[in-house]
Amino acid sequence: MSYAPSIKQAVAKAPKTLGNQLGRWAVHLDFSVLRISKATGATRQTAYNWMTGGQVTQAYRDRVKSLLEILRTSPTAEQAWRKACHRFQIRA
Repeated sequence: MSYAPSIKQAVAKAPKTLGNQLGRWAVHLDFSVLRISKATGATRQTAYNWMTGGQVTQAYRDRVKSLLEILRTSPTAEQAWRKACHRFQIRA
């Protein structure tokens, strides 16, 4: 399932925060917000807020940085998800 054009546009226009970088890679790979939510422990709404320029709070910063690194180094969303499941001990 691909991101809606309105979400893609909002992510592209947002300030380049840590969360927005995560969002740009998520859109690029078509890595779902649900998966971001599961990997970071945040709600889907919080993940959308990050993607559109919202600040990542200290409580989530390490997990977001780790997930961002996974997305940056993965050629596909499925490979990124497998790495995230392994790193964060998520049962897929």
